Amino acid sequence: MNFKKWDMGSKMIVIATCAAIISFFFKWVDAGYVSQNGFSQGAVFFILLFLYPLWIVLREKQMNKVVGNLMAIVAIILTMIYVMSKTVNVLGSTFNAASSGPYLFMAACGLLILGIHKRRN
Repeated sequence: MNFKKWDMGSKMIVIATCAAIISFFFKWVDAGYVSQNGFSQGAVFFILLFLYPLWIVLREKQMNKVVGNLMAIVAIILTMIYVMSKTVNVLGSTFNAASSGPYLFMAACGLLILGIHKRRN
């Protein structure tokens, strides 16, 4: 495992995974008086979708890009569902209580897709 010898795609996959993990420390819900990070929201299970691409990069194996992209797309869809589920109605006004954490996670998913695309097998 030599980070310097990896191609750009492999580096992007590792960086995307690190960004996804960091997103769990950010607020995922912020409703003024209540705020919770990704760990307390149970969003930490979303990182399971990053394991296949990361494992392949760390083991320096050939990646099935369809499976890798599918996992990243599923992660984006689940995060979008999560964000939409945080829309609340308070005194006739609708607002979304999702904070910066899920958006950073979705950006990490986008970087993961780009890394999978750029990775040489």
